[in-house]
Amino acid sequence: MVASPAYIAARGAPSTLQDLANHDCVTFAHASDRTTWRLTGPGNKEEEVQVTGRFTGNTAQALRKATLAGLGLALLPPTMARLDVQAGLLVPVLPQYQRTSQGLSVLYPSRRHLPIAVSAFIDLVTEKLSTVEALPGGWR
Repeated sequence: MVASPAYIAARGAPSTLQDLANHDCVTFAHASDRTTWRLTGPGNKEEEVQVTGRFTGNTAQALRKATLAGLGLALLPPTMARLDVQAGLLVPVLPQYQRTSQGLSVLYPSRRHLPIAVSAFIDLVTEKLSTVEALPGGWR
């Protein structure tokens, strides 16, 4: 979970998951105006929190740009937000909570006659995701 320093300066940082009810959250568009975030907290305990906000988008890149613009807190993929956090453009929020991993699947018709390009793509993604550097505070 991340926010821009400007958002934190204007609204403060939440200290608990329940505090998110008093914050604008940048979320993927849904039919309802509420979104449920599933997070893993201390002790690997899975928790849910209902959030709302003034901006919704349909791509992670749109959510990233809205978060950089100070529109609210967001659950961005760590690989997407890592460089912005390192540059100080975004700051971790409630770092003791992490998104519940949904994994990554690569689907292809058959292992038989697997094209070299598909095999190379799988190897590249596996390598890149396994080398994500940890950031200060345990945020990835």
